Amino acid sequence: MSYNVGGHAALVAGRYLERIARVIECERPDLVGLQEVHRGTWLARFADQAEILAGLTGLTLSFGKSFDSGKGEFGNALLAAGEVRESVVHPLPGSGEPRTLLAARVAVRGTEVHFLVTHLAAWGRFGSAARAAQVAELDRWLGATAAPFVLVGDLNAPPEAPELAHLMLSELFRRCGGLESTHRMTRQRIDYVFADPGWTTVASRVLRVGPSDHWPVVVELRREA
Repeated sequence: MSYNVGGHAALVAGRYLERIARVIECERPDLVGLQEVHRGTWLARFADQAEILAGLTGLTLSFGKSFDSGKGEFGNALLAAGEVRESVVHPLPGSGEPRTLLAARVAVRGTEVHFLVTHLAAWGRFGSAARAAQVAELDRWLGATAAPFVLVGDLNAPPEAPELAHLMLSELFRRCGGLESTHRMTRQRIDYVFADPGWTTVASRVLRVGPSDHWPVVVELRREA
């Protein structure tokens, strides 16, 4: 699952994290990549959203800070129904709000998987140059990542955006799932799952549920022998 939880909305929305957790629990995913997660910021009412979601879902947590926000932190996170054996936060290039890649080795269902979570620059066409630089860095990182791997994230651009062309056409990995919209307001596909060619996509869907302005993407993958 890839899910931009829009953690800042917890400032004004009641029982926000409980509603996010219910979406995750209903799907019972093995791996979840989360974006826009706050830890101790005023927008989160100073709560640690990563720890709360891990506690509510019963999944193992790894958090990757993108930047400090006041006395708190903001970034990506992963939840796993297994063991997180190692994780590293890799800064991505580009101007504006700092962006990162959270890369982890996770053991799930007896298989070790490299699971990567990212969130690229926003601001539509004004952020396209930053996203292009970030995509190039993702490509270099994935080129050095051993299979099996899965990359999930909010790329903040639709599939036809020029800055995403290399991701869409690369032979190192493939996009998993369809192209239906994942954002309530723009009605564009901006949240994705990619995987190395050793995976087969069994099923995929966008869940039009939950309180976030993003709908989560769920993909079922099968590893080929």
